[in-house]
Amino acid sequence: MDGQSVERFETPAEVYLAELSESLRTGQYRPLAIRRVEIPKGDGATRPLGIPAVKDRIVQTAVKLVIEPIFEAMFHPSSYGFRPGRSCKDALREVDALIKDGCRYVVDADLKGYFDSIPHERLMERVRAHIADGRLLDLLQSWLKQDIMSGMESWTPAEGSPQGAVISPLLANIYLHPLDELMAGHGYKMARYADDFVVLCQSREEAEAALALIRAWVAENGLSLHPDKTHIGNFRKKGRGFSFLGYSFEGKRRHVRKKSLDKLKEKIRAKTKRTCGKSLEQV
Repeated sequence: MDGQSVERFETPAEVYLAELSESLRTGQYRPLAIRRVEIPKGDGATRPLGIPAVKDRIVQTAVKLVIEPIFEAMFHPSSYGFRPGRSCKDALREVDALIKDGCRYVVDADLKGYFDSIPHERLMERVRAHIADGRLLDLLQSWLKQDIMSGMESWTPAEGSPQGAVISPLLANIYLHPLDELMAGHGYKMARYADDFVVLCQSREEAEAALALIRAWVAENGLSLHPDKTHIGNFRKKGRGFSFLGYSFEGKRRHVRKKSLDKLKEKIRAKTKRTCGKSLEQV
């Protein structure tokens, strides 16, 4: 929002960081508005992305480095997204192992607009259960209440944590942690990557009970499931596979989803145009 780039901030970094540090110590720090842009998705729709100012990203990163270990100590093994030492590949390996273990049914769940619909007060209750520092809590609250600018429009969000903010993935995991514990407590095998998760089951009855439990928790916690993207399926049957993190699973096979592969090819084409004027070595 302030037109400041990372490169421009970096040139007199010591001066800027000293000013930022002082404003935090004296309580004068105030986050700037977030610039919203729409990122195209593969299905033709768009995904809203919030871009905080460079100084706000620096402060969020500093806070994340301090509080992340507190929450990492309690996060469940079934959660893989945006966690140190874990990746989508680990989540895919877990799903692969569950399939080889004999699971036949999947609960493929999709939270509708998750990042934009996290209830602020309930989220802060979960944070306050582990952090008592008032100034740090005020910082987190100020980022949740940052104004959002889209073109000439401006508004203060009543809920949600913007995708694109450094602190958002950690906050998103904190809010969904009770769901991880609930599913594990009932013996269900779930793999979750941020707001994208699947539950692998041995029978349809088990899958239906798992989905009923998820629906109840989601409604109770102010969220909603996408009606068209949430379903139960027997992926052992031909043509009844499911997609997770860019891969398609059908029977005992796993392969890169066609849409993901096409997207990669498009990126390569864009970077390797014959008329780009660069040598093959530069490309």
